[in-house]
Order: sequence, then structure tokens, then C-alpha cells
Amino acid sequence: MKKIKRLFIANRGEIARRIALAAKAHGCDSFCISEVDTIPDYLQGLITDTIKVDEESPAVYLDQDLMISFAKQVDADAIHPGFGFLSENADFAQKVTEAGLIWVGPNAKAISAMASKAAARDLATSASVPCVPGIQNLTAESNIDQVRNFAETYGFPILIKAALGGGGKGMRVVREMTEIEENMARAGSEALNSFGDSNLIVERFLENPRHVEVQILGDQQGNVLAVGDRDCSVQRRHQKIIEESPAPFIHEITRKKMHEAAVNLAKQVGYYSAGTVEYLLEGADDSEEQNFYFLEMNTRLQVEHPVTEEVHGCDLVRWQLRVAEGENIEHIRTEPMGHSVEARIYAEDPAKDFMPSPGKIHCFVPYVGEGIRWEIGLDTIDEVSGKFDPMIAKVIATGTNRHDALSKLAKAIDKTIMNGPDNNMNLLSAICRDERFRSIIDGTRYIADNLDGLQRGIESQKLRYDPISKDAFNFLSRKGPRQVHTDTTSRVFQETSALIQSTTQDTYLSKVYEGQIVSFGNGSYQNQGGLIPFLWSMTQTPSGTEYYCNIEGTTFRKQLARGASAGNRDADNQDAIIAPVPGKLIKLLIEPGSEVQEKSTVLILESMKMEFEVKAPRNGVVDAIHFAEGSQVDPDNVIVTLQKQS
Repeated sequence: MKKIKRLFIANRGEIARRIALAAKAHGCDSFCISEVDTIPDYLQGLITDTIKVDEESPAVYLDQDLMISFAKQVDADAIHPGFGFLSENADFAQKVTEAGLIWVGPNAKAISAMASKAAARDLATSASVPCVPGIQNLTAESNIDQVRNFAETYGFPILIKAALGGGGKGMRVVREMTEIEENMARAGSEALNSFGDSNLIVERFLENPRHVEVQILGDQQGNVLAVGDRDCSVQRRHQKIIEESPAPFIHEITRKKMHEAAVNLAKQVGYYSAGTVEYLLEGADDSEEQNFYFLEMNTRLQVEHPVTEEVHGCDLVRWQLRVAEGENIEHIRTEPMGHSVEARIYAEDPAKDFMPSPGKIHCFVPYVGEGIRWEIGLDTIDEVSGKFDPMIAKVIATGTNRHDALSKLAKAIDKTIMNGPDNNMNLLSAICRDERFRSIIDGTRYIADNLDGLQRGIESQKLRYDPISKDAFNFLSRKGPRQVHTDTTSRVFQETSALIQSTTQDTYLSKVYEGQIVSFGNGSYQNQGGLIPFLWSMTQTPSGTEYYCNIEGTTFRKQLARGASAGNRDADNQDAIIAPVPGKLIKLLIEPGSEVQEKSTVLILESMKMEFEVKAPRNGVVDAIHFAEGSQVDPDNVIVTLQKQS
């Protein structure tokens, strides 16, 4: 097999960086797409060069012919698809091979066999892997009665999900007969938009199973290994936010059977490269053997692959390159050492049902410490686009055991500066410290069942530290941004009854956002209650200064001399129905003169590859609609106005 010397990465962000890192270790050059003229700082020293495009968009990364033309443009001899986009597209894998390039992944036949969850269920059944009862090959237009009959037979709840793809896209839980038709339509729409296919599967929904998966690695000679397992049960919107390896609280006979089933299934389809077989598992009581059911097989690298790498001492991405070149798999430790936990950082607001929150990042400085690994697709000053998935980084902590790893992970999150859009970092930290989570794996309902309590704890911390943040912001604003930029010594200031001290650690000048500079450092606040450390950042922008303060993991932000907001939202205006996120208006459920009820859905927005229901703020009558279906809207745009109340 031909040696890979020049690799084109058909992906972006943190996974592009991860692949480039493995390519460098493998001794080959790598290339990817960029919207800017310079190589982003997070790719410096890793990417050989970038291909400039006028505008990054999902459509660019989903264009098979364009991706192949880019690879040929840089004289690449191989393409790595990463995850998402075209990574599980059998047609693309075949086209890459036919173009004379090496496809870094399983062959098109194996991808095709597992691309449809319906076909995968059949294969799993033939391989004696237990499956949840279900029906497949459904469409929203023609199979409603069949779904109703299934629900009558097996009872509610049922799960409607896309036949292709994953990541929670095109997935709906239905609990009543009257909800079937609308949820079939919505699931089909999301599936079509995300994966280009609207076919659906319906299964009996397990209320609170665990989500456990087995990492497999195969070569072209027919060898397949199970490289450990992971628990991915902490989810919101059917999408993982915390993953760990090895999966805790599993009976060893159950673990052995899951591994064997995964290997047998992979061999049945002639699978090679990295892949994952996912299961639903019942119960955290590992005193006796547990039941498990086949969920799906992902024919690509998983987002959570780093935790497996950490405890098994292997580089899965480099192994993908080596397998693509024809090497045999060997010398991989299949028994884990220690424990590793990954947290996905999303630009979203947990207090608002995890609504995506794209926007400007004024300062991002990840904590670096023993046992901490980051997967990042961001510069210190950057922006989260509303065009892509809201995941912006991953942090991985590895320790001697699960408690050690969780403690390290919480520390890394708490000591990271993130002055940007709303994000889930406070929630991730709270989960890591939650005694229930540290002692047992609840299942996929953990977030739904515990979110209110976790949020109350976060708000309590905010109230506790709010007075300190006000003093800290006053202190920082008196220093002034330019003073902070040039100051590398400690400064002390008496604020009320407290002594505040801070030191500038570093400064960063953005190459992309002209004239924007950030300073950041450590501070301490001392009063009669003792010494409280904090992190701070100050970012100069054309419209003013952005301040940030992180007090023991609780974050505060302040803006001074900011220009007028680009939006037109009045927070107290109950006559307006406002876009909560940037996106595309894909469906209007009302028209001028329609009567609406408080909290009823009036329109649907598509943003960050998800569909969001926008609801009426009160009872009323629609006065005017300001955007048509298909329009792009910005956050805070007024889409609908209601007639004023008399």
C-alpha cells in the first residue's frame, strides 16, 4: 500500500487540529480549509498550509467533488474525513478511492452496511447481538398508521430517530398517540437537513438506560480488536456531554460479551480502521450480569476517542493512517490503565433548555496541568459561528481512578478563562463535583432529572461571589486596559474593606480581528473572610472593553463603552416574538390575525444543525410577521409582533 505523504483533512475546528497532530507524528504534511488568509494560531506548526475559501459553511464540507478537488489542488495522496460531514458517506469514500486517493477510514462497503440503522439492526440480529424491538424503513408521509400500530403493541414511550446519522439529530421521544404525526414530520425534516435522508426508525424507548460503547480497531488483513469501552450516559438532547473510559459499574461478564459482540459484528462486515459499536445497557448494579442492546455502529472516529487513547496508551488517529497504508494492528494495550473523563464544552445556555449561543470569544485560555489534555479549534480571540455544531472544545482529564479524574477535570474547567458566549462550563464543573454522579451512573436521564438542582447550586455560587466580582471589575476598570497590557508586575488596590491584588500573565494580539488585544492574569481578593483567588481578562475591541472575572469557577462578565447593540430586542417587550439564535426560519405556524396562546409554538428556526421551537410570550393576536419562511435571522431580530394589549 502507498505511504501517505500529504494528507487533506476534509473537516474543521478541533478535529482538524487533532488529525494534523497525528499526521505530523506520522511524518506527513497536512492541509485543510480556512476562511482567513493566515493559518489560525491553534493550527500553527501542525498544518502545512490551508486552502482559502470565501465562506465556511456546512455546504462546503458536504460537497464531495469540492473536497476531492481541494485534495488534488494540494497534491494530497489521502483524505481524512474526521467526524460528522462526509465521514460516514459511502459514496464519498468510493469517490475518493476512484480518484486515486487513499481513504482514511473503513471501505465503502462497510460504511454502507452500517450507514442505515435499519440495515445495521438486521446485521446485529444475524450476529446474535440483542436489539430493542423496533420497525424501520419509515417515512413521515406514508407510515403513520404503522407507527401507531407499533405504539399500540409495545406501548409508550416510543423513540423516532433518523435511519442515517447520529448525534441526536432527527431524534424524538413520543409519549402520546396524538404526538406521533408532528414528531415524525419534525424528525424527518431534521434527518433530511443533517444527513440528506429523511428515512426513520421507530423503537421502544428505554426510559433511563446507560449509553455504553466499545471502541474497535481493525486492519485490512481481517484482524479486529476491542480497545476498551466508554460510558457516554451524561447527555442532553440525546447528545453526549461527558464521556469516560473504562465504563464504570459494569459486570465483567457483561463487558466481555459486549466486546465480543462488537468484534464479531465488525468482522461480519469486513470492517477495518477505527469504529465504535454502541449499546444501551440496563443498570449500574455490577454485582450481577446486565442486559445490553445494540444501538448503532459508527464507522468513523468518535468525538470521545481521546479517553480511550489516554487509558490504553495508543494514538487512534495515527493507527487510522497506518491501517490505511496496509499495516497490521499490533502492540495495542487492550486492558486500561487508570481512568479518563472527557467534557464537551458547548456554546449554549443550560438555563434556557441548552439553546445554542454563538458569538464572539473575547478571551479563551485553557488551564494546563498534570493529566489534562485539550482538543481545541479556537484561538485566544475568536468567534463561534452559528453555522456549525455548538461544540467548541473538549477537555480530557486522566487520573489513577474515576474520582481522581473527575477532580482533575473540575479543576481544569474552573481554572479556564472563557470570556465569550453563554456556555456549559459551570454545569460541567457542577456535574464533576456532584456526589451522586461520582458514586453511580444514573443513565441517560441524569441531566433531565438533576438539572434543576445543579442549576440552583450554580446560582447560589453566583450570589455568593457577586459582591466580590463587582469590586474586582471596579479594580480592573480603574487600571485601564493599556495599563494592564504593559504591566507585568503585581498591583495592589484597596477596594471597600478588601485588598485586591492582580498580576498580568500574558497578552495576545489577534491576527484575524484587527486591533483586538487581550490581557489576562491571576488575582486575589482578601478581606476578613480570608483570601479568595480569581482569574481575570480584559479585551480591547473597537466598541469598548470586555471584562471577565472567574472566582473559583463562577464566571462574571462586564462590558464598558460598548457600541449600540446590533439587535432590536427589548427584554420587557411582551409584544415581540424574537429570534433567540441566528438561523434560518424554516416554518411559520401562524399568520397575521392568528390567535396564539402563551408558550405555544409559533415558528421553527434551524440553527447549528438543530431545529428550535420559538414560542409566544403571552396570549394574543398576531399583528405582523417581519420575515418570510427561508429567511436568515440574527439573534434579537423581531420576527413577529403581537397586537398591543388594551
